[in-house]
Amino acid sequence: MTWRMSGALGAALAAVLLSCGPSEDEAMKVREGSNLDDIVECPGLYCGFDGQGQSLLCAELLMEYGRSPPLCVDTRICERMECLKQGRRCVLFDGIPVQVRCIKDDD
Repeated sequence: MTWRMSGALGAALAAVLLSCGPSEDEAMKVREGSNLDDIVECPGLYCGFDGQGQSLLCAELLMEYGRSPPLCVDTRICERMECLKQGRRCVLFDGIPVQVRCIKDDD
């Protein structure tokens, strides 16, 4: 394969991968007054426990700018986040890694 063909293939693959980000319906941002400074990337698929004995999950956050790398979070991560669109709420979906995203609030 020539370098021109491999370059074109690489560009097409990059376009496909970049288009796989979260939709505005699923995306969230950090709630005003909160931060994620204490959150670290997953060292593997197991994060262990925090200082208070709370089990940590390896999770991917669907942020307004794209998907985060897998991060070690506790089940209260949604308290720090808010959905970009009104009428939606933050939830954790089972998976490897867990996925944290917004869904329609059916209240």
